[in-house]
Amino acid sequence: MSAIWCARHPNDLGENLRLVLLSVTEGEDKPLKYPTIFNSSDVAVVTKVDLAEAVEFDWNAASANIQAVRPGIPVLRVSAKTGQGMHEWLASLPSRRP
Repeated sequence: MSAIWCARHPNDLGENLRLVLLSVTEGEDKPLKYPTIFNSSDVAVVTKVDLAEAVEFDWNAASANIQAVRPGIPVLRVSAKTGQGMHEWLASLPSRRP
């Protein structure tokens, strides 16, 4: 699982946003297997959404699993290949600056 994450203490890096990256190729169960990283993140970004149909990714199960671990966390869907969701993701970043 890909993730950008760091501990708040003692290695607080002064970050403004913590996110976890979940690829559709990794499966819907990753939030349940790695709850700590999802629970300590501010945003969940589901990547490679262009492959979701090919790998039979279950969006409902993934969403339920993410929300079970971290209720209310925003979930973004992106594809670097097609560009799907990238504009929304990039547009949201300036609002997260202090």
